Amino acid sequence: MANSTQQKRAVMLVPGKGGTGKTLFARMLYYALVEAGVDVIGFDSDTENPELANYHSQKKYQVYKGNLLEIEGSHKLLEMLDKKKPDVALIDMPAASGHQTRDRMEHFNLLDLSEDKAMPYRFSFVCVLDIGLPAVRSLHDVMTFCGDRADYVAIRNQFWEDGSKSDDSSFAIWEESEAYKLFESLKGIEIAMPALDRLTFQEMHPSTNFFDAEKLPVGHRLITQSFLRRGVAELNFAAPYLGLSPKNLSGVPKESAGAA
Repeated sequence: MANSTQQKRAVMLVPGKGGTGKTLFARMLYYALVEAGVDVIGFDSDTENPELANYHSQKKYQVYKGNLLEIEGSHKLLEMLDKKKPDVALIDMPAASGHQTRDRMEHFNLLDLSEDKAMPYRFSFVCVLDIGLPAVRSLHDVMTFCGDRADYVAIRNQFWEDGSKSDDSSFAIWEESEAYKLFESLKGIEIAMPALDRLTFQEMHPSTNFFDAEKLPVGHRLITQSFLRRGVAELNFAAPYLGLSPKNLSGVPKESAGAA
């Protein structure tokens, strides 16, 4: 796979507060990467509640577990990248671990991996936004630390849209923040994640992944297919930062509900 920067990608979910939809987005992106034929490994660093790994426990779609906030876990990930050399590493960090994540990246000098001949990974940081301030602050902290040595994607989780006819944006806190100005100056890309019906989410929890959506009862299956079709279409807008390309995405089969 070759993206627009001709580099391998380490896509890390920014460790803001829990409940924003971060792992749901990671599940959708992992599905899209695999279905598009991208050589990807998934890595779940949340040892207390490894949802991304729990949803992908089958060997075919296995997501690895390891605490990147500890030295041993970071070594495990780096050794895996060195051995397997995937085009994309998708890393789901635990909530509220921003400072520890930054310390670990600094310890291993991970932002300079893009210049490493053996493992030329450029980092993309993905933040799933709700209507509050903590996720915005987390993204701001990451951008302040990493600057233009990384790329950034902000996800407006449509679950948090209030559905009112008011002209006020549900994401006004984000739009009016200093983080938003910095995000634009660093050429960040914004996309949306459609809302997944709460009952369908509960039907899938805690172990039915998107690869097994055809096993769901018909109503939940159709809702899931719609969610994936709309969500994967949104990924086109940030494809290079996510280790994808429109060509990759157009290859996702319609019967798998991943076609744009």
